[in-house]
Amino acid sequence: MKPKQFILLGPPGVGVEAQAIALAERWQVPYVSMGELVRGAIATETAIGVEARPCVEAGELIPDVLAMKLIRKRFEQPDTMLKGWVLDGFPRSLAQAQGFDEWWAAVGQPPATVAYLKAPPEFLILRILNETSEKPPISAIRERLEHFQQSLEPLIEYYQQQSQLATINASLSFAEVASALAQLGQADTGAAKLIRDEAELDALLASEPLLVVDCMASWCGSCKQVTPAIDKLAETYGDSVMVRKIDFDANRQITKRFELKGIPAVMFFKDGERTETLTGVKSYQEYTAAVTRLLA
Repeated sequence: MKPKQFILLGPPGVGVEAQAIALAERWQVPYVSMGELVRGAIATETAIGVEARPCVEAGELIPDVLAMKLIRKRFEQPDTMLKGWVLDGFPRSLAQAQGFDEWWAAVGQPPATVAYLKAPPEFLILRILNETSEKPPISAIRERLEHFQQSLEPLIEYYQQQSQLATINASLSFAEVASALAQLGQADTGAAKLIRDEAELDALLASEPLLVVDCMASWCGSCKQVTPAIDKLAETYGDSVMVRKIDFDANRQITKRFELKGIPAVMFFKDGERTETLTGVKSYQEYTAAVTRLLA
């Protein structure tokens, strides 16, 4: 399973920042904000910050070259390279999008998933009015939204062409949008699908007589070695045993609950009770032997 790498795009009022923070917390991955990077560079008076200050004070976007320097500096850090990330406020231009994708591919990383939070203008206008103490004219808000949408269109078209784009209906409730975003992170998990959270695990324990759960993480090299065997178990025994994965980063309490000694940890349950756990990298034959014992 590859690290979760998400770019969130959307107009003012759609809640990109709040959703990005919530998504990063859910997955236990770094939240990266271009706004925070710019403000930090200015506050510490770095070379980039000194160049960026006049643009920020004038209410303008910083040049593409400065934005790329800030992003590269942040994304070269181990936490983003290994664990994944959720990015807010970047890219703001087609040049930034293309530049980032070229560099990210050059360092051996897979393309990010881009989530476009979309909502009707009237919905956004009402939300902006409700969220600000100042009440700007509706015409001014509408003009701002139209300008932003014009700048966003080239990005939407580019990411569609790259097959990276997923569009989310952001006029739904915060929880519904958050759930839709989380579902995107479960795509392509292999034959053994991903359990979202502990509540879903409890539901499966109550309803499934035979259950196998692989506790893993996207940054864990040993977990990646085990993944093909777990997917093969799901394909081979799917008619009689439910085989699932659960993300350690999003469900860290699982390790304490089941007293796991490390990951990967493949747990075998019968009628809701755990019968055994195989920790570390095991052969496919060892996993099938455990399934055979489960079926006995």
